[in-house]
Amino acid sequence: MGSTQLCEICLQAAATKKCRLCGRSVCEKHFDERRGVCIACVETLCEVCGTRLSVGYCAVCGRLVCDSCSVEEGLALVCVDCARKLLKHT
Repeated sequence: MGSTQLCEICLQAAATKKCRLCGRSVCEKHFDERRGVCIACVETLCEVCGTRLSVGYCAVCGRLVCDSCSVEEGLALVCVDCARKLLKHT
């Protein structure tokens, strides 16, 4: 007799999907089909590219940003969009 793995988020429904970012096994309710990620990862996706997990917030606009979509300005992270705008004004 086989055992059914439960969703790692709700621990109630059968896990039928796997998150491409974190590897969690989740039920359909806790999976974003369009992005291929679980709802936990959706909440932490970069708000610039929408595909990678964020590492912090842009110090200028406050959006979540990943390594690829941000630059370091001293100790702060700045998204590439804000960095471009800042360069135009200097």
